[in-house]
Amino acid sequence: MTAIRLWAAGSLGLAADEAYYWIWSKNLAFGYFDHPPMVAVLIRASTAVFGDGEFGIRWLSVLLGAAASLGVWRLVWRLTDDRAAAIAGAGMVQATLFLGAGAVLVTPDTPLVLFWTLALLALVEVWRTGKGAWWLAAGLSVGLAFVSKYTAVFLGLAILLWIVLVPELRRWLRSPWPYAGGVLCLLVMAPVLWWNVAHGGASLTKQFGRAVPKAFDPRFVPEFVAGQAALLTPLVGIVVLWGLWVAARRTLGQREPGAVLVTVSVLPLLAYLLWYALFDRVQGNWTACLLPASVAAAVMGAKALPAAPAMAAVVRASLRWSVVTGVALGLFVLGHAAFRLAPLAIDPTGQLHGWRAAAAAVEAVAERTGAGTIGTASYTTTAHLRFYGSGRPPVVQLGERLRYAMEPEPDTATIAARPVLVAVESRREAEVAARLGRHYRVVEPAGAVDRLWRPRFGLTDRMDRLVLFLVREPVAPGVPDLAAPQ
Repeated sequence: MTAIRLWAAGSLGLAADEAYYWIWSKNLAFGYFDHPPMVAVLIRASTAVFGDGEFGIRWLSVLLGAAASLGVWRLVWRLTDDRAAAIAGAGMVQATLFLGAGAVLVTPDTPLVLFWTLALLALVEVWRTGKGAWWLAAGLSVGLAFVSKYTAVFLGLAILLWIVLVPELRRWLRSPWPYAGGVLCLLVMAPVLWWNVAHGGASLTKQFGRAVPKAFDPRFVPEFVAGQAALLTPLVGIVVLWGLWVAARRTLGQREPGAVLVTVSVLPLLAYLLWYALFDRVQGNWTACLLPASVAAAVMGAKALPAAPAMAAVVRASLRWSVVTGVALGLFVLGHAAFRLAPLAIDPTGQLHGWRAAAAAVEAVAERTGAGTIGTASYTTTAHLRFYGSGRPPVVQLGERLRYAMEPEPDTATIAARPVLVAVESRREAEVAARLGRHYRVVEPAGAVDRLWRPRFGLTDRMDRLVLFLVREPVAPGVPDLAAPQ
């Protein structure tokens, strides 16, 4: 699977967020508008070896996908002393779409899963060896997980619950080691917190500001459940649900340290996301960090099949076929992303294709019309045009300038001196055209550029269309904010 993902890493175009994080990697900072900096560091290290192509950006992330299996193997082995179960866990990780296909893409979840797993491994060593120095490794791992993604706060909660719920672990509350680990964690987190203070709480406000949704809308719950079933694959999902049920019972009953650790590192975040889904959409990847402990729960629960014969047969069959079917599904998804194997009218893999030609076509229009700048109204279009374009003329997002706090501000006088060619996704054409009319005295249509992929199954080859406007004579100085409400 790793070899196939390495091939796919160099064969598939970048997703919008990957290209966006690549921009971050060219301007390293202690924080960014959307997330902490670890994904930018990961891409910077990756491109330092193989350059700024798709493979150069992704290869290290692909290897971390293989490391996830090694981490789960070690985690299950130390939790159960069962090497066969550990190998089963390692295979089951690769059988999920989270890793089977998803590990091709570079996201903040990539380093988060790594450091989340290392934290769990350190905590297991605290329990199995009784050596306090492992608390330092746990604190360091939690800190690095926070520098990867703010979801790591749930990992800190899990550690506290683990100590409180397991009687034999409460002695650590009287030891300096956990507190030393906490201090080390805070030291690692400090630069990210400082960056947020210096930038008005930019990413903390963005992420935690949406932590409490407003409007009740339970239709997102089945969408969330279906998404998780797809990303785990259904058979793995059945085994995981059974394993978490067994772990929860052992947590409430025997307070087994291993079962408690698995339970508290999965269920609090899962419960929060189920609650969140009552109000708003939950992105499927938000649960990626739960994968190691969830798979550990699955193989641990396999030793205690349900009492009901029908349920036991379902769990047993799911165990037997989960890896085979999951790996086959992952291979199919990767194959479809490369060759368009399925007739999907709405195809999420379409965003990976056609950007190089589209960027060249937009630059050709800019040259023909005498535009000195290519403007955009979204970070996704900005990222793709920057990565796949030549950089001449420069691409500037008109609005949300805090996203680019890590790089020098564009020269507004230079932008105002020549026309600006604005590229807009077709779905936002009317909205952005209206806003351009408020910021520029002259707004002229300048054509459109189609982003294409191979036509198959009678489906169009057009994945999307960029609508172009040529604007001049700004109403006010500075970079206009097309994202601001009017």
